[in-house]
Amino acid sequence: MIIIHTSQCRPGMKLGRSIYTEQGHVLAGRGFVLTEHAIGKLQQLGLPYLHIEEQGTEDIAPDQAIRDETIIVLHGALTHVMDELSQGDKDKLSAGLVRFCHDASKLLVEDLKSRRNHLCLPVHLTTTLTDGDKQHFVEHAMNVGVCATRFGLDEGLAGEELQSLALGAMLHDVGRLVLPAGLQACIDRDGKMYMAHAELGFKLLRDSGFPLMTAHCALFHHERMDGSGYPFGLEGRKIHPHHQWISIFDMFDTLVNGRANGITMLPHEALEVLYGGAGTLYDVDKVCRLRDNMALFPRGTTVRLSTGELGVVSALHEDSKQRPIVRVIRASDGKLLPQPYEVDLKRQLDLMISGLGTDKAGTEGALPGAGTLSEAAERRSNKVFHMA
Repeated sequence: MIIIHTSQCRPGMKLGRSIYTEQGHVLAGRGFVLTEHAIGKLQQLGLPYLHIEEQGTEDIAPDQAIRDETIIVLHGALTHVMDELSQGDKDKLSAGLVRFCHDASKLLVEDLKSRRNHLCLPVHLTTTLTDGDKQHFVEHAMNVGVCATRFGLDEGLAGEELQSLALGAMLHDVGRLVLPAGLQACIDRDGKMYMAHAELGFKLLRDSGFPLMTAHCALFHHERMDGSGYPFGLEGRKIHPHHQWISIFDMFDTLVNGRANGITMLPHEALEVLYGGAGTLYDVDKVCRLRDNMALFPRGTTVRLSTGELGVVSALHEDSKQRPIVRVIRASDGKLLPQPYEVDLKRQLDLMISGLGTDKAGTEGALPGAGTLSEAAERRSNKVFHMA
């Protein structure tokens, strides 16, 4: 099975994973054969990636950070938060919704406790959401929530402390929903409008009755080790380790998955950006731990090799997760190989992953929605990463 961008799917492909509505009902079950109309509809519904049964990959089970059932519950909690803040009082959330968020975070914690598989991003949504800005908000919240909660588990957190971290990581950006223009808010010249989201999120969570630790995650997730962050310009040990983790995952996911319709990077490129900030913006040890523990290209991910060939990640090395084993399934012209073969990037250092997979000839190294790598690099060259 492979994970492929919806825009790259072709009629005749079979779903390897069911798709659900926002209410949790099955929209298209596993084994559903895609048609041109269905592919277009799924794109309209906001499904960025699909799990597909591809010849030569039958034995590959894609890594999933959390179960589909957990994704549906988290999706429901986050969409209810967005809906409530868009329709009513923006000063606090209802007591019922606060309980729903608590229950969702408990499910996330229990899921991660029971699975303890490779930590991987992104969390591929199985639920539909047609608003692109809202879709991206949910994806980002889940990605940061999963990573921070997993590292909290690994550091021995438990009980209320762990659940408060899970809630705070999931809702760290909730202040963006309270900005005057919501997720569409424009940043003024000084960035003050956007930067206000940290304090707005803190006040919302505190006044809604969430634990203070949860509210602090929203308040401090843009602080940086050298004091260049906001809203208070805290330095070094004045920033709680939990908030340091959230700031790292927030940045990593932003670089890899972009803001809505924004420029994206390959995971190892994003890691290089974090390396560049290690010791100044971010704690060195934490960046190294992310490098050593996260599967940058999880099993099932379709990738383009520097040779132009298309492959799917089939296995990971415990000591070198950035250089996985890739099963090559298509030639550089997009034609399916009669006999797939595997290359071990840990041993074949002359090969590298140059892009996320596409079976379309002439788009070597293309990133979904970002043009070629060189174009993407040029467009993002002036981006200020540490304040995203």
